[in-house]
Amino acid sequence: KQWYQRRVAITAGERMNAQIKNLMKAYREELTKIDQAFESERMEMLDKHRKDWNSLSKQRSDNEIHYLEEGENRVENFANQLEHLRVQDAEEYNMVKIKLETDVQVLEQQLQAMRATYQLNSEKLDYNFTVLKKREEENTITKSQ
Repeated sequence: KQWYQRRVAITAGERMNAQIKNLMKAYREELTKIDQAFESERMEMLDKHRKDWNSLSKQRSDNEIHYLEEGENRVENFANQLEHLRVQDAEEYNMVKIKLETDVQVLEQQLQAMRATYQLNSEKLDYNFTVLKKREEENTITKSQ
């Protein structure tokens, strides 16, 4: 029976370890996906603004000075928007990254706590088993007398 209980405790510990590893892997994969999405969105925005810039540059060269000034104002606005979005996305990315890293740390701490609890329970079981064997021996000796 002790062996069975110990085996159940070991199996539970192994399952917890596997679940924690899966969670950590999932968090890492999620962080990678966020990185990829961020980079993809950034490239799309850069392509869009490059196309807008090319269109405005052609229009500038084809139109009067008034259109030239208007195009320059648009470029300035796009640059400000791009910078604003870049800063905003960088802040959001950093917040998500910090949260995920914190979650990973919490999971690692929980894993360590579970391991410590498992070790303590294992030691208690071993001690109780030893005490029970000793009592059984004493009972046997008492019965034989």
